[in-house]
Amino acid sequence: MTLQDVAVVGAGLAGLVCAQRLQQAGYAVTVLEKSRGLGGRMATRRIDGMPLDHGARYVQPQSEPLQALTQHWLDQQLLTPWQPHTYRLDRTGQLQPDRLPPPCYVAPEGMSALGKALATGLTVQRQQRVTAIALERDKTWAITTTRTDGGAIVIHHAKAIVLALPAPQIADLLVPLSAIATIAEMQQAIAAVTYAPCLTVMAQYSAPLASQFPTPLPCPPTAPWMVEGHDETPFFWIGLDSSKRQVPGLNVVLHSSARFAESWLDAPNLQPAGEALLTQAGKLIAPWLAHPDRWQIHRWRYARVTTPCRDRVLTSSTPAPLVACGDWGGDLQLDSALESGWATAAVLHAACSDFPLPDFPIGLF
Repeated sequence: MTLQDVAVVGAGLAGLVCAQRLQQAGYAVTVLEKSRGLGGRMATRRIDGMPLDHGARYVQPQSEPLQALTQHWLDQQLLTPWQPHTYRLDRTGQLQPDRLPPPCYVAPEGMSALGKALATGLTVQRQQRVTAIALERDKTWAITTTRTDGGAIVIHHAKAIVLALPAPQIADLLVPLSAIATIAEMQQAIAAVTYAPCLTVMAQYSAPLASQFPTPLPCPPTAPWMVEGHDETPFFWIGLDSSKRQVPGLNVVLHSSARFAESWLDAPNLQPAGEALLTQAGKLIAPWLAHPDRWQIHRWRYARVTTPCRDRVLTSSTPAPLVACGDWGGDLQLDSALESGWATAAVLHAACSDFPLPDFPIGLF
C-alpha cells in the first residue's frame, strides 16, 4: 500500500475541507469514509427516487468562512434561497407563528450534493470503517479499516492522520495510544464533548391526501413551511422537504427532540418510534401527517453538539502528527465544522513543514 502524506478519517464537512486545503498545498491525501455517501450529516436519502434531507436541514451561515463557501455554492447553483412559513411548538404542544428566520439556503439536488462537490478531485475510499490506528517503527501510521460492504480488512499507511469524526468515535480510536502523553491530553479534552441524539423520520404523502384533512397550519400544505419544536414535545424540527425542490407529492422530514430520541436510542427496532412520531405530528401539526404513503427512520446518535470542546482543533505532533477536528470544536454546527477543518490543515502543515501553508479563497473548492 502506498504511503500517503495524510490520511483523513471522515468525509464530513470538516474532513473534506481539511483534505482539500492540504491537497491544494501539495500533500498526497486519502480520505477514508465508512459510508457510501459523502458530507457526513449533510445527508440525503432517496425514497421512491425522491431526495429527502435527513441530516442538516439547510445552510444558514453565521461566520465569514461559511458565508464565502455558501456564496460559492450559490454561484455553482448547488444552493438556492428558501424562505418557509415558520411556526413553533410551545412546551404544551400548541402551534404558534414564529418570526422569519435569517436567510436559509437549500440544495435542490439534496444536501449530499454539497459533500460531493467538496470531494471533487480528492481520493476517497468509501465504505471503509476505521477500526484501529497504530504507530509503526518508522514513525508512520498504520490505519486498519473494515469494509462495510463485505468485511474485508484493508490497511492504509500515512505520515500523518486527521480524525474528522464525532468526539466519542475519536476517543475510542485513541485508547490504544493513551500512553503517549500528548494523545492522553487530547483524550481528556475530547471527553468533555456531549451530543444530543435525534431520530429522523422521512415521510412521503400524496397531495390529494393533505387536502382531505383540515390543518392548523395557516399556510397551504404545499407551501414551504417548517415548525421548530420544543424539548417538552417529541419534536426538534419538522419541515416540508419537498418545497426545497420540484418533486411530485409531499415529502416531510421530522426530527425528534433529544428527550424522545434518548428513550429509543438503543432500541433494535425503531419502527414503533417512527409510528409514535407520525401519530404525534398528526395531533400537533396536521392530521394528514399521521398517514404517509411510505416512510423510513434514521438514528443519529451524534446529531447536535451540546457541550463543545474548548479547542477548535486537538493535536499531537509527536512521535507522528495526529490531529482531530469536527463540529465539536464550537457550537455553530456547519460553521464550526468548516472552521475546524480549515484550521486543522494549517496546524498539520505547521507540524510537517517550516514554510507557511499557502492560503486561497474557500470559493476555490
